[in-house]
Amino acid sequence: MRTDTNRNPTAFDTAVAAEAGLKPGVDYQQGESFPAPSTLHTALLLGDPVQLTIRVIDAIGFYIAKSGKPRWAYMGEFPKFVWDSLPSATKRDVIGFMYQREGGVTMRPLFPNYGKL
Repeated sequence: MRTDTNRNPTAFDTAVAAEAGLKPGVDYQQGESFPAPSTLHTALLLGDPVQLTIRVIDAIGFYIAKSGKPRWAYMGEFPKFVWDSLPSATKRDVIGFMYQREGGVTMRPLFPNYGKL
């Protein structure tokens, strides 16, 4: 899975990483390409995958700014103000839920509530 090979629980791409202010070569590098015909690449995370993913969502939320559409279809309508009000442990659990939806398996130990929907 792209989540596991790129240490990226939500499989976001390098453009999302850059938009969120992550630093190339420090926080991420270009990882696996998305399936064709896409030209996007998954961000391969270089640090703590949970903390980096929290930083991304803290910075840009769950919606694409230009279109207003959800970045992750399975998250439905998850408002940023709700995310912002969550404690860190709950944010980790939300990312664990997203990781599960993305099909990830090898980073399960990072998510104590993985599979407890």
